[in-house]
Amino acid sequence: MRIDRCNNVKDFRSMARRRLPGPIFHYIDGAADDEVTYRRNTEAYERCDLVPNVLAGVEDIDMSTAVMGQKLDIPLFCSPTALQRLFHHDGERAVAKAAEKFGTMFGISSLGTVSVEEIGSTIRTPKLFQLYFHKDRGLTNSMIERCSAANFGVLALTVDTITGGNRERDLRTGFTSPPRVTLKSLFSFALHPRWAVNYFTHEKFELPTAGLRERRVEHLGIRRRLFQHDARPVDELARRRECP
Repeated sequence: MRIDRCNNVKDFRSMARRRLPGPIFHYIDGAADDEVTYRRNTEAYERCDLVPNVLAGVEDIDMSTAVMGQKLDIPLFCSPTALQRLFHHDGERAVAKAAEKFGTMFGISSLGTVSVEEIGSTIRTPKLFQLYFHKDRGLTNSMIERCSAANFGVLALTVDTITGGNRERDLRTGFTSPPRVTLKSLFSFALHPRWAVNYFTHEKFELPTAGLRERRVEHLGIRRRLFQHDARPVDELARRRECP
């Protein structure tokens, strides 16, 4: 199946399953434990209805809206997804440009494979950074400072990762990043030659947090200014993140 023949999410999922080695596909497609929340989230969206506004004219259609203070041309935006260049060598670069094309927001993960500086210089549309609060506050503060310098207007704080999710599919498939070369993985790579050529012939990536532990930031004001949607003090959130 070619991408121009994909008509819905299920078509894209089927194409991804054929093109990607099993461990990598299931990392994207899977969730934690029995994946109950994953299924419930999908079912919740399926229960939503679009209510048509009939006899209202179609000459001037305005789908714009505001999300977290950012003006978007459409009521959808690209949420943060980790390790995108593991799936395709363009990764976040391609998604960011697509978001800009449609005038919407692009979100980059703390586990992104392209730097916030590159994204900030590539697109002019709204940008969101998904932040894990680290025990190393210097690392956290440095990441926030970099986002501000790169003109990211929204910071999304993830607060439910005190422990990692028990991703059973990853345990069964042996997923690692970067992919570990074993006899089993070599067989999977051979069955997916397009992905293998894509991955092994393009520049390697490292997570943007690499090498930041020595870049400490002493001022915390920027952090408080970006957290507009949680009235609790940031220090309280930090204590919650650091609890065993």
